[in-house]
Amino acid sequence: MKLTIDEDSNNPDIVGTQISNRVSLPQGLFGFADVRFLDLVYDEEELPFMWLREEKKDGLAFIVLEPGGIIPNYSVEVSDADVQVLGITGPEDTMILNIVTLPPDQVGKISLNLVGPIIVNRRTLVGKQCIINNHEEFSARHLLDVGGEGL
Repeated sequence: MKLTIDEDSNNPDIVGTQISNRVSLPQGLFGFADVRFLDLVYDEEELPFMWLREEKKDGLAFIVLEPGGIIPNYSVEVSDADVQVLGITGPEDTMILNIVTLPPDQVGKISLNLVGPIIVNRRTLVGKQCIINNHEEFSARHLLDVGGEGL
């Protein structure tokens, strides 16, 4: 299934200041196979950046964002097996989250993993980190310059 990212996909419906949703990850994340649940937390003032974090104190936390409107021409091709595991029927019930890293040697830049996004079914909140079928088109360390300018 090919999922094209549009500008509206990174504008979730926000009803409060801080929103949290529990995401189930039956297969964990790459390098963190035991992590089965993470809370997706965001604040309207911090969008497009969100947190995917464990509920427990001092647990894992990842900065993530939805790439729509930020990464031009980013389309995700997900295997039929992953589509089946997630129970997604199309782009409208699919959330794509890219993990953000802050390269210590590059001030004003962030790095996004475009090759291994976390795909989440918006209806069931079941997610899976996937290596996309079209991975050769993108980088696992895609740099964005955010020096002084908001996304």
